[in-house]
Amino acid sequence: MPTRRHSDDDGHVIADMSALRGESEPPSPRTRDVADELQDGEERLMVLLGTMKAALSIGMVYVVVFGIAIALMVWLWT
Repeated sequence: MPTRRHSDDDGHVIADMSALRGESEPPSPRTRDVADELQDGEERLMVLLGTMKAALSIGMVYVVVFGIAIALMVWLWT
């Protein structure tokens, strides 16, 4: 099946999509593997607790903001 050429196609390549076919570049040498950095169980626990603390803090901000918004709506509409 022949490919159709559009009348406005001048043949210039704007974006090379050859990487989408599976031909990928090797990772850059600046990337690092962090799997070996947390050897100690206490370090892993501290990272886990810090992550949980940050996530719960952000979650509580959302709960407080939504609670204030609902309280203002109820106060204004009653």
